[in-house]
Amino acid sequence: MLNQYNFDIPFNCKNSHHYKWDQEGKDVRYPLGVADTDYHPPQEVVDAVASRASSGVFGYGIQPAEFAQSISNWYQKRHNTVVLPEWTSYTPGLIVAVKMFLEALTDPGDNIIIQPPVYFNFKNIITRNERNVLENTLVLADNKYHIDYEDLEKKAADPKTKILVLCNPHNPIGHAWSREDLEKIADICNQHHVFVISDEAHSDILFNGQQHIPFITLSEEVAMNCATINSGGKTFNTNGLYTSYVIIPNEEIHTMFKQVVVKHHFEFNMLGGFAHIAAYTHGAQYTDEMVAYIWQNVGYLREFLQENMPEITMIEPNATYLMWLDMRAWNMDNDELHSFFQSAGVAVNRGDMYGDAGKGFVRINVACTKAVLMDALHLIHQSYLEKIKGKLPS
Repeated sequence: MLNQYNFDIPFNCKNSHHYKWDQEGKDVRYPLGVADTDYHPPQEVVDAVASRASSGVFGYGIQPAEFAQSISNWYQKRHNTVVLPEWTSYTPGLIVAVKMFLEALTDPGDNIIIQPPVYFNFKNIITRNERNVLENTLVLADNKYHIDYEDLEKKAADPKTKILVLCNPHNPIGHAWSREDLEKIADICNQHHVFVISDEAHSDILFNGQQHIPFITLSEEVAMNCATINSGGKTFNTNGLYTSYVIIPNEEIHTMFKQVVVKHHFEFNMLGGFAHIAAYTHGAQYTDEMVAYIWQNVGYLREFLQENMPEITMIEPNATYLMWLDMRAWNMDNDELHSFFQSAGVAVNRGDMYGDAGKGFVRINVACTKAVLMDALHLIHQSYLEKIKGKLPS
């Protein structure tokens, strides 16, 4: 099948109040931190927003049946997973959904497990809501991260531990967890009555035949003790529309969740909701072609580092467009690394944003045009030759 989409075409977001290009990018040439892609969404998504906008109907919305059905269809086609429409509900963002679960299922002072290095807003939303963060820190060995199950078991066994926030695929390490890993997590959490919130925001971006395993599919017992949070935002570059959803097979827990949502008066997003329906209805080929393009960028980054800055190790990804680079051979702290990249004209994310386990690392977003990636790496390499190479052990 011929490619329908050309991801080499620049998508200019400058001077459009776009956070990535107008905030992160204001002092650098290339912003490669914020987890938006630089790709134009499918035209059907743009048309859906334009159609709703032209109607002039912007009052409080109600979730149409097509919203839940599009999720059901997407999971069936992309992940071979049955998701009943009644299991799903609209939410205005993934972190908002986590907050709703905290309110529905826990009390202030309860423990919530996260697995750093991990998306920094997990810790932020937990602490802001007066819950305690327990860190089940991932272990890096042989250029791959592993879960410390002994530590997870210990923390899950605490009677005050109520929730594990799982990231699958995991941001920032670019890893989709195996079925074996997920089943071990599920066994521990079920045994100790710890509810699992599975953030699957990057589940469409998988490489080399890697399959996403939705947590709800592990068993019927597991499905009753977990929920999925997800969005088309990462796949279709619609994060600013703040449209996401939850999948909650357990009817009692779903009812508790919806009661919290009602309390906060979160109504259906009239623009984002219809954009989502269009994306999940028409976006399959776009997704396939985008993932193939991103994988080429991953390969280019890998080869460039090996040839030009071999002491930098890229943690080998099987998912996401966020590459995790081990910079520890440079013997620089994250303030120094931040200054280096900024002076080179490229913004990346500091590794210590993702917890102490991220110190000495950076996260770089390769969901850009190859031309941008090539130019950005050239700028980094030039700065490296001027400031770093001569100081490294020979």
